[in-house]
Amino acid sequence: MHKALYRVYRPKNFEDVVGQEHIVKTLKNQIKNNNIGHAYLFSGTRGTGKTSTAKIFARAVNCLNSINEEPCNECDICKDTLNDNIMDIVEIDAASNNSVDDIRELRESVKYTPSKAKYKVYIIDEVHMLSQGAFNALLKTLEEPPSYVIFILATTEPHKIPATILSRCQRFDFKRVSSKDIANRMAYICKRENIEAEDKALSLIARNSQGALRDALSILDQCMSFGNDKIEYDDVIELLGTVNIDELFELSQAIIDENTKKSLQILNEFIVWGKDIRNLINDLIDHFRNIMVCKVSKDLEEIISLPEESIDRLKEQAKNIEINDLIRILNILSETQDSMKSSSNTRILAEVTIMKIGQPMFDESKEALIKRIENLEKIIETGNIKVVSVKEENENISKSEIDEENSNEVVKEEVVYEDVKSDDVKLVESSWKKIIQKIKEDKKPNIYALLKEVNSFNVNKSTLYIIFNDNFSFARSRLSSKETMEYVEGIIRKVLNRSFNLQILLKSEVSNMNFEISDNKKDKGEEILKSIVDENILEVKDSIEK
Repeated sequence: MHKALYRVYRPKNFEDVVGQEHIVKTLKNQIKNNNIGHAYLFSGTRGTGKTSTAKIFARAVNCLNSINEEPCNECDICKDTLNDNIMDIVEIDAASNNSVDDIRELRESVKYTPSKAKYKVYIIDEVHMLSQGAFNALLKTLEEPPSYVIFILATTEPHKIPATILSRCQRFDFKRVSSKDIANRMAYICKRENIEAEDKALSLIARNSQGALRDALSILDQCMSFGNDKIEYDDVIELLGTVNIDELFELSQAIIDENTKKSLQILNEFIVWGKDIRNLINDLIDHFRNIMVCKVSKDLEEIISLPEESIDRLKEQAKNIEINDLIRILNILSETQDSMKSSSNTRILAEVTIMKIGQPMFDESKEALIKRIENLEKIIETGNIKVVSVKEENENISKSEIDEENSNEVVKEEVVYEDVKSDDVKLVESSWKKIIQKIKEDKKPNIYALLKEVNSFNVNKSTLYIIFNDNFSFARSRLSSKETMEYVEGIIRKVLNRSFNLQILLKSEVSNMNFEISDNKKDKGEEILKSIVDENILEVKDSIEK
């Protein structure tokens, strides 16, 4: 029968314990100086070596031929302990023996001296599972045990243990094992098992184990069965359902470039190949976290568990993105990660997430507002602003035909910043049903009935023109009161996250709407954009104050 790797390679000496040097050194010094405590608490996440260290310590204090405070594993006591043939070292699972009666039985057995060893050692695993009554029963014995008794309590949740118990123990916190130490341990095991393994494959297993060496060895065991005598990176990806590092860089770059179309295409490829979307979101969070670390720190070896080549690629990506954008992306991905726990359609959730990241106008966070302002400022700096006049359109006059001699002359024409107008009008049109539905929910039937009859919209600067057909002239008089206009502006602001000043027009009046501007189009376009930036800055300030 096959024996799991984590059982075969369970540490038998202190030197085999991975990543807990601070604890090993303290325990060995206590044995050396004959300063052994009567009660210990070993706490830490799963797979970090708590129970293994407890067993090694139990053998070390009783070993007949100890060398450098290590158990020899050859004497009778060590052999009997390894084979579970000794009554003086007792391991108790508190998850299934958590009643008062179980602890009373333990208290009775404590009275008897060791039959063979020097110390009687009780290892109580998952001690936080004991009932309150059991803790109370253990308290007196734990405080003043006989001189030959040592208690070692192991737990993954020390906060659940009563303070009265904690205060009577020497506490040792086992930290998560670093990915580097886990990878080195797996490389050692592969060498002993005559298995060839790629370094990046072991690194991937180590990262997915989240600091638990036992989890890493379980994955390694599975990979050995899958790949016979060789463990390859692609095989590990297939088994874990994770994302290839190159594909992850490609997707993250598309997100940084705000290339929503490409991002969605890559996402679709992942889904077609049967990748777990939850794993993809987790990997993206880790990836953008690593980019953020590259952005703010130079000492990356201990912080990022990746090959040097991948770290160099992360540094290159970090040059093309601002900290504010990274915070916005990580916030959106983290929200998606939480939402996916209860979602029945993770694909839609992932696609909406990609849209929100690539299109800041769909995101209401203050980081998204700052991003929108930055985009507008970049447009202003480049001067790539196009202003189209009604006069030019009507007469089909190209730019080359405009008389440059009259460039400073003030003319009557309608100014439209094409990109801003187009986006704003589309935004209003697509959201109008939500706006009037909100008004209906507020029980404003008169306003709701009139706004249902709107013919079209237009936007100029920060003004939203609501246009009615000529036979709805009464609508203007009904809607034009200051109270009504402020109410509608407030509803639009809530739904669109944009501020507009409202004006109501009839269709026949639209053609007569002219605005005086300088024919210096670039300067006027900059004024328009600056007014939009100012509005967005106010929105950000309001958001931060709230």
